Amino acid sequence: MEKIREKHSKWLNRYEYLVVKENKYAGGILALWDPQKFGVIDAEASRHHLSMIFQLVGDRKCYMITNVYGPQPMEDKL
Repeated sequence: MEKIREKHSKWLNRYEYLVVKENKYAGGILALWDPQKFGVIDAEASRHHLSMIFQLVGDRKCYMITNVYGPQPMEDKL
């Protein structure tokens, strides 16, 4: 998370972001967007997903995007 903040403050300061932090079981998820083009209406996250409902600026329609992180070793998969 600290690396993300450091990068964000250096060259991504015009963007907004949401993070699912890494842990010993998952590598983490990062969603990054330009607030001049997208507005986030709602967001939900867990250890393995990050979902956001957003609107394009000037558009009344809502859209949803979900980012999923799944374990890679077969023994970790359900």
